[in-house]
Order: sequence, then structure tokens, then C-alpha cells
Amino acid sequence: MIDIAHWWDHRSHWWLCVTRRLPALMLLALCLDGTRARAQERVPPPRDSAGVVDTAARDSLAARLARAEAAIELLRRQLAVEASTVVRTRSRLQVELSARILTNAFLTTNRVNTVDVPQFALASPSNPQTPVGGTAGVRALGLSVRQSRVGAAMSVDSVLGGTFEGDVELDFFGGVSAGPGDRRLFPEPRMRTARARVRWARTTVFVGSETPLISDLNPIGLAAVGVPGFVTAGNLWNWLPQVRVSHDVLRYANGVRVGVQGAVLTPFTNVQHLAETDAVDAGERATRPYVEARAHVRWGAGGEQTGAPSDANLGDAGGEIGVGMHRGWLRVAGDSISRSAALSIDARIMLAPRVELRGEAYRGVLVRGLGGGGVAQSFGRVQAGELIGRPLHDTAGWMQINVQAHPTTVTGAGCGHDAVDAVDLPVREANTACAVHLMWRPAQPLIMGLEFRTIRTKYADRTNRVNHLNLSFGFEL
Repeated sequence: MIDIAHWWDHRSHWWLCVTRRLPALMLLALCLDGTRARAQERVPPPRDSAGVVDTAARDSLAARLARAEAAIELLRRQLAVEASTVVRTRSRLQVELSARILTNAFLTTNRVNTVDVPQFALASPSNPQTPVGGTAGVRALGLSVRQSRVGAAMSVDSVLGGTFEGDVELDFFGGVSAGPGDRRLFPEPRMRTARARVRWARTTVFVGSETPLISDLNPIGLAAVGVPGFVTAGNLWNWLPQVRVSHDVLRYANGVRVGVQGAVLTPFTNVQHLAETDAVDAGERATRPYVEARAHVRWGAGGEQTGAPSDANLGDAGGEIGVGMHRGWLRVAGDSISRSAALSIDARIMLAPRVELRGEAYRGVLVRGLGGGGVAQSFGRVQAGELIGRPLHDTAGWMQINVQAHPTTVTGAGCGHDAVDAVDLPVREANTACAVHLMWRPAQPLIMGLEFRTIRTKYADRTNRVNHLNLSFGFEL
């Protein structure tokens, strides 16, 4: 007897190859068995009109049997070759690979912080032209592949009494864009998320790198992947190393679940102490971790898992609403400690079949380190007698509605806004971004997208506006 469990553990990929060709194997086997049975037991030797055995017909039947056996042998050899050349994990666990390879063509009409994925408009230059050189212009057009993503995921049952899930995702948005072409021509790999979870009936423990607990949603779209949409306009997005614990407190028969979550995050602020010499972050100098907490209510088909459904399938009726809080500390000048804090609300609601509303909002202070808070600023303008400016308080939020009118098409629109308190003397006082997008999967594995985005950034003396058009083409694995 063959030990099926042992054979499955060590030959899972071979079995996958067999199952893909199972219909062909079954058809050939049935034909072969049926032909043999008819030839040997049921059907008498073919005879001509005179009653003489027809040797030509018998030879034809034997030839068909030989061809069927040869086809089965060829298929068996092909399966053996695939089984011997497949890439396996060291642990022999099955891994699912994924990728979305994108080419983005973009046109940007004004000066921005990042020309291919803009978040806010830059201030007008103090010296817009030189006597000889003239002006460089403000428009930009180009192509980029650095928003492509690759990932791997796995799942294992019966780990510490629960289910283990692990995944990792990378893109090619690393490095900086300081030189002509630079990372748009030679993109660098960059870690996005790395997640390890153990799920039990009511509790989940998470370790890895992920978006802040209080801002776990992102808008849908193909134009803003390296940096998600509505960043610096209400969306906090930084992928931060952290430890989370989630627990469902109440469960109801109708699918409603009430849960609480807590997280300890790396204290990243994106600023440094005035006397810093070792490039250590000001949050790390405070020697205190960030802490976050969130309470949520889930209902409908999505009650079993957190997060929004894939942009390829918006899902069935249901949704989630959550409220959260954030606390952090940083040392920027002297021995004094500054406090980072925020209160948030988030929601993802299926308004109708294939019609989804998602969004987030927060009120906070010194939350730039969470990803774009304060319109990517931490402190206001330095005044006479001050070492640093005032900590920036801001109120921000974004919302997007998406419709999947056809299984191959998703379209949507949304806006985000971040307003910094003027009393704190920010350089950028407000930022607003609005976008409409279309995603189309004409045939597997192709994916295409079109997005138009407009951004308005308010400074003390004027408001600068920029339009951005992005056309995406790629394929998915």
C-alpha cells in the first residue's frame, strides 16, 4: 500500500501537475480499458462478408491501442520531468507565488514631490528663471515599471493549535529619485509588507511589517502603488514593523462580530534630534515604542477576516467600522520628550452588491512618521528664540467609492483632504487630492488602468494645483 499522507507531503507539486492533466489521463485510460475489453472479451474477431477473419481491421485496432499506450507513456514522462525540476521550499510546504507587473505612463502638469506618483504640489521656486538658461518648465512625461509587485504566501494548519499564515511582498520603488531618470530607469527592490499570523477561533497574533493599525485601508487603483493614493491627504500608510493581537469579544449568529486589537510598533517619526550624529530616528531616541489600539465591528461575508477584498473582486454584502487611537514619543531637542497622538475612524461598507464605500479620518499631532501626516510635515516654521517650530496638529480624511459593474471592470472615484492648524505655522497649510480611476481585465492575465488625479496644495501666499494622468498596462500571476 502507498502511504498517501506521506506521498502528499513530499510530492505535492507532482500531484498538482497530475491533477491538471487528470481529465486527459482519465479519458485515455477509459478508452484504453474499453478498447481492450471489446477486443478481448465482447467483440469477436472482425470477419469479411465470406466469414473470414478480417486481419486488416484487427491490425488497425492493435495500432490504435499502441498509440494510446504511447500517449500515456509520454504524458507519464512529462510529469516525471516536471516533478524532478520543480522548485521546492526547504520545509516542503506549498507556497503560492503572485506578481503584478505594471508599466505606468504618466503626464504631470506642475511641480510635485514625486513626478510619477505625486502626493502634493511644490511651492513656486524663488528664482524661476536665469538670464541665460531660461526656465526648465513644469510639465513632465515618462514611463515607469517600478510600481510592479511580487509576493509569496503560505498557509499551514495545526500550528500551536491554530492556522499559520505567512506572506511577503516586494516592489521596485526603492531608492530616491534625485538624479535624471535614476530609479525610474533602474528601480531598486523594496520590502513592502512581511506578515506572519497564527489564527485561532477568536484570537490572532501578528508579527511583521504592515500599515498602522489605526489606518489599515488603502484606496484602490493602479496609478498609486509604490505610495498609496491620498497620502498627505488623509491616508496614513507607512509599512512599520509591529506586533499585533486581535480578539473577537462578541459573536452573533447573524455574522456580526465585535473585536478589539492592540499593537506595538517601531517608533518611527521621520525626523532626527538636532544634535544627532548617527542618523538615528528621533522616535528611537525616546526609547519608547509606539502603541495603538482599535475596536471594530464586522458583519456580513467578510466577518471571518480583516482587511478589504481584492481589487479584482469587491465581495458580497458586509463591511467593517473601527475606531482607533495612537500614542508615540520622540526626542527632537535637548532631553525633552514630544508626544505623537491621534484618534481615528475607518469604514469599509458594501452599499450594494459590487458597490463599495471605503475611507478613513483622523485628528492628530506629530503623525508624519505614520506616513504623510501633517502634509508630510512635523513642525511649523521656526520663530525667533526657538530651536524648533511648534508640533503640527492636523485633521485629515479620505473616502472612495468603487463599483464593479462587470466581473472584468472596476471603476471608482474619491477625494482626500489634510488641513494643518494655521496657528502652528506650517509651510504647507492644506492639501486636497481627488481621483477617478478605471481598472479593466480584458483577458487573463492582462490588466489595464486609467486614472486622472488633481491635487491642490495651499501655502501661506498661494495655492498650487497639479493634474496627473496615468495609464497602466500589465499582467498578473
